[in-house]
Amino acid sequence: VRDIILSISSGINAEYGDTEMVDSITSAMVRNTSVTKLEMCNCGVVDANIEGFITMLRSNKTLTSLSLETNKIAGKFLVELIKCLDTNETIKELRIANQYYSTGVGDEMAIAKALDKNSSLCKFSLNWKNGGSRNTADRIIMRNNDLARKKRRGLA
Repeated sequence: VRDIILSISSGINAEYGDTEMVDSITSAMVRNTSVTKLEMCNCGVVDANIEGFITMLRSNKTLTSLSLETNKIAGKFLVELIKCLDTNETIKELRIANQYYSTGVGDEMAIAKALDKNSSLCKFSLNWKNGGSRNTADRIIMRNNDLARKKRRGLA
């Protein structure tokens, strides 16, 4: 099995975002069975695109890695993105650091709480400001890594 990586960089107008292009990509990924890693860093992904990513994460069963770093996604939309992972057991890596808008303490607490409902995510990046939320998220990611290790060894 070969991993297929789809990496899209600032070829999309990162200044304003091309919501139609981003929506087309997320729509195609809903039905995709080949791409395992989607990188859309600095692509001008905005809040209006998050519903497409949520739909994609709820239905796509081959994607293991998603990177949305350096975009313009507000904290409350990042929370919604993380909440949809409660039903996704294939995603192993999610990178959402370095957003144009900073997350608030409430958003970070909600993200940490939502992460607890997922057991497959083993790598996660976010620019945390709240140490308590960061520590909670770190413990959850360590728990998930332990579960993955046990599964690889046939202990789970």
